Amino acid sequence: MPDTLLAPDLSGYKLYDPSDPFEDYVGPIYYQRQDDGIHCVMPTQERHANGGGVLHGGVLLTFADYALCSAAGYAASGGQMPGSFAMTLSLTLQFLAGGQIGPAIESTGEATQVTGRLAFVRGSVTQQGRRLATYSGVCRHVARDKAMGRRNDNGLAVVPGGTRPPGPPADVPVPQGYAPVLRPSPFTTLLGPTFYRQAGDQVHVLQPTFPYMQNSGASFHGGMLMTFADNALCTSITANTGKAPYTATFSAEFLAGSSTLGVPLESTVDLARVTRSLGFTTGLVTQGGKKLLSYSASVALKDWEGAKRAGSAA
Repeated sequence: MPDTLLAPDLSGYKLYDPSDPFEDYVGPIYYQRQDDGIHCVMPTQERHANGGGVLHGGVLLTFADYALCSAAGYAASGGQMPGSFAMTLSLTLQFLAGGQIGPAIESTGEATQVTGRLAFVRGSVTQQGRRLATYSGVCRHVARDKAMGRRNDNGLAVVPGGTRPPGPPADVPVPQGYAPVLRPSPFTTLLGPTFYRQAGDQVHVLQPTFPYMQNSGASFHGGMLMTFADNALCTSITANTGKAPYTATFSAEFLAGSSTLGVPLESTVDLARVTRSLGFTTGLVTQGGKKLLSYSASVALKDWEGAKRAGSAA
């Protein structure tokens, strides 16, 4: 990470204050108020790649969630920045093209409707003018001082210029009965070790939790939960088919907020249907028996050699 979170060519952009541990850790991600809304930017690096050498789907999910909440908070507060604290209730993303490593990704979300408690937002993620994904979602807006009160209650410090949390420890033990996740990528490795256990066609995936996974309100970041879900469904498909999965659509419903550090995230994926070229999945992300996220996805399947060629050509 650079010495300063604001690079010279992004001098007109800002980090949210107080900053978000997960966004600082995987990003940083920046915003700027413009005439048409809040323009969001995330530089990309090698650590953001999937196994095929293109941007990992979890990066696009995390960035879309950031842009969604930025647009929702801005609209709900009547154009003030920072706006209301926005909590994602649902998010659907369609993956349109593979992103390159190096150029920044961008988005300006559009609030299509704002009510007393909810904001409905849609938008696109682009890279050098090329559309990588479209998204739509619903956020609940909360008074920022109330959300920050929860942050203080959970002991999450406010650090000027970014929290810069440390990554996972190097010696995380493999849980009994589990194995390290299949075919880790630079981005999933960045997020920490993940383990899986297979019984027949059922694959159970587990990920230990650490402070850098939190959002600015001291709950698990929506991008972290969705990336874990995407990793779980791709692990399940790879374990059952031997194919390389490329997520085409992903939908998530956030069921509860939680940030019980030290208790692992878990998911068992239901492979509703698998053909030669497509997989359709549903699943839940839980922690200690508490349901945090419900998700479904459609996934394109390729052979691994073809996936490597596609990744290097993108």
